[in-house]
Amino acid sequence: MNPHLFDRKTDSFFGSLRYLGYVLLPAGILLGGSPLWSGADQVQMLSVGALLFLLGILFQSTYHGFQLDFKNRQVREYLSMFGLKTGKWAPLPAFQRVVLTSRLRSSQDHDHGHSHDHEPAAPVMWYTIGLFSQTEQPDYELRTDNQPDALKTLRLLSTELGIPAEDQTTSSSPASRL
Repeated sequence: MNPHLFDRKTDSFFGSLRYLGYVLLPAGILLGGSPLWSGADQVQMLSVGALLFLLGILFQSTYHGFQLDFKNRQVREYLSMFGLKTGKWAPLPAFQRVVLTSRLRSSQDHDHGHSHDHEPAAPVMWYTIGLFSQTEQPDYELRTDNQPDALKTLRLLSTELGIPAEDQTTSSSPASRL
């Protein structure tokens, strides 16, 4: 990995359907290999098996992401499909600050692959890292449910971009400077 490139996966392109990839991969292998033990048409079964296998990989590996190139001062949001990232680079805005906030949200608000129809969903703490330039609204936001990762990302972005960091998750003050 490039040391001057910050790369973060933000969310799955297919949402909960990505779990379907776990079913399609073995189904593709089984159907593709079925002519070996059955009298099925080899070309047809290999074609269907290959298609299911590729769909399984597609569902598993397609996601949105965010990259910052600290060396060339560029930023992009991208779509990664089969490991290939597409998205146009833009000049890095003149960020003024990076802010970490937290919010307790229902676990149904994030994509975790099962429903809570039979019982209420337990709340989950979500951390948002916002990059701000000239407006009160962030230019870019990154979310995670992992507090150590959020703090590490906050410090990294502050250091690499040379901007102040605000951790608004601490209870001692509304905005503690790092």
